[in-house]
Amino acid sequence: MKTSHISQDHHPTVVLFPNGNRALLLAPPAGMKAADILHMLGIAQPKALILVVGGTADLDAAVQPRLVQLCSRGIARAAATLGALIIDGGTQAGVIAMMGQGVADRGRTTALLGVAPAGKVTYPDGPADGSPADSMALDPNHSHFVLVDSQEWGGEIETMYAVAAALATAIPVVTVLINGGPLARDEVLRSVRQGWPIIVVQGSGRLADEIATLWQDKPSFIPDPVLAEISADGAIHLFPLDGAVAALEDLITRQLRGDTTLKLAWERFALYDTNALRQQTSFRRLQGWLLALGVLGTLLVLTQTSLPPEAAAAGAVQWRCLLHWRCLLHWIIVLVPIAMAILVAAANRFNAGNKWVMLRASAEAIKQEIFRYRTRAASYVDPQAVQLSREATLASKIESISRQLMQSDLNRSSLCRYTGPMPPPMGTIPGMDDGLSFLTPERYITLRLADQLTYYQHKALRLDRQWRRWQWALYICGGAGTLLAAMGLDLWIALTTALVTACTAYLGYQQSEHTLLTYNQAATALANVQGWWMALSLEERANQPNVDLLVEHTENILASEFKGWVQAMHDALAELRVQQVKKATAPDAAQTSQAQAQTASKPDVPHRDGPPVTTQHPEGSVTKSQP
Repeated sequence: MKTSHISQDHHPTVVLFPNGNRALLLAPPAGMKAADILHMLGIAQPKALILVVGGTADLDAAVQPRLVQLCSRGIARAAATLGALIIDGGTQAGVIAMMGQGVADRGRTTALLGVAPAGKVTYPDGPADGSPADSMALDPNHSHFVLVDSQEWGGEIETMYAVAAALATAIPVVTVLINGGPLARDEVLRSVRQGWPIIVVQGSGRLADEIATLWQDKPSFIPDPVLAEISADGAIHLFPLDGAVAALEDLITRQLRGDTTLKLAWERFALYDTNALRQQTSFRRLQGWLLALGVLGTLLVLTQTSLPPEAAAAGAVQWRCLLHWRCLLHWIIVLVPIAMAILVAAANRFNAGNKWVMLRASAEAIKQEIFRYRTRAASYVDPQAVQLSREATLASKIESISRQLMQSDLNRSSLCRYTGPMPPPMGTIPGMDDGLSFLTPERYITLRLADQLTYYQHKALRLDRQWRRWQWALYICGGAGTLLAAMGLDLWIALTTALVTACTAYLGYQQSEHTLLTYNQAATALANVQGWWMALSLEERANQPNVDLLVEHTENILASEFKGWVQAMHDALAELRVQQVKKATAPDAAQTSQAQAQTASKPDVPHRDGPPVTTQHPEGSVTKSQP
């Protein structure tokens, strides 16, 4: 059905080729939107998009048999497996004709869209063959064609990439460059600017070999501005002409489905990160209850001790109320140390604190490997230069981290599944990083170094304020104890002592002072690395050893800070465990006994049936009798 905003004079026509194949052909008017072109052709949203650009002439006869296999069993098979749409130049020449035959070899199950200038192509019942002189026939194995109103080769590129961009809003895209000339340079440049990965078939000739050489040699200066931008900003993946055909299919699949190994690394990070937060919440909640019960127990004992004797009750109602309060306080005081003992036993058994620290350490270690992998630094260099591929290296690192974690107490615990977005949100601005793409040094500085530097600076400011508040709380408690002593309320000094003990314990397992110190040191070190990098010249920044130094220095600083935090937390948790066991088994019971002894030493012991009543004996002596 045609919509009202599309001209009725421009609608698809069916082209019947001599080989019996049919294709839909659309010659859109100038200015027609890409979405309308796709709608008119009836092209449904594919699951992925493959752009094939390259030579239609000057192909070395020696490489053509190999290219036929790569197009058929590599590109076309990957497209059929993934449900991808292929877009190319649409003509029956060179690589484009090989692509059409490759799709035909797979039973024409893949939509193949050719975009060409209307003034340069011929087809059945269309322009006559041979007019103009450099015209080409449309390939009979394509399923759809868009003929742009242009009389020059290259006039179709704008429309081709507009259609590709319209599709790319919801699906992944990859560009495959085979051979290629001046027009292919423009196409590859557009793919680079769109941020789409580019697979260059090295050894196929001309532009492909030129880009491959520049990518490998990385000269300090490239005179051609187009090639310079492609080399500097492109997500280039080299594929050797003599590489296994299945390897090309796998490379295309990984680019369209995303880096499976990297995705698995992010999933493992998200799993550990989520469970670290869960264990941290559990640990802090449990410690909060223990500190609160410790202070509460002291307060209750002091309250019980300070209650007036029953003899002071003015009547039966007041006496019974006082007796009930004593009984209630007695049982609460008995229950407090029991509850503390239960919580301490639970804390030692479930060990949420150590699990939190170990999960956090493992999550951060995985994140460091992810950023090394994405920058292709150090051990994650070009796979052609090492025995082990980048993917295998990352998988090995993740396996080692996970195995070490599972040899700890976590082996006896279940981990909650992460159900959020993947990759998980980081500290950067949402949408700024997809978590999977290659990171240039500049983007690494923005997304990793600068992000962590900002985190440390803000966190250090918050920790400083927090530490100062708790220090003031300790000073105030100490002053309050002195004031109570001066007022003769020595008994209540125990409460201020309990508050000081609770604050000290809190600061102990929070490690605020130590963390503040390490955060300031890490922030200073990161700022120094950033300053060193900014002082380098453009040529020095393009030097791979300098890129490796940037990444390794940054990750080592982060690792050193975190290892120090982990060790400090392990020590603090061990000390906290010892103190809690002692407190749960001794102090509260002693305080309860002391309160009971003090209560028993009061002159008027409560009577079972009612309050003591004083009566005046006729002789004037005071005797006690029951009402």
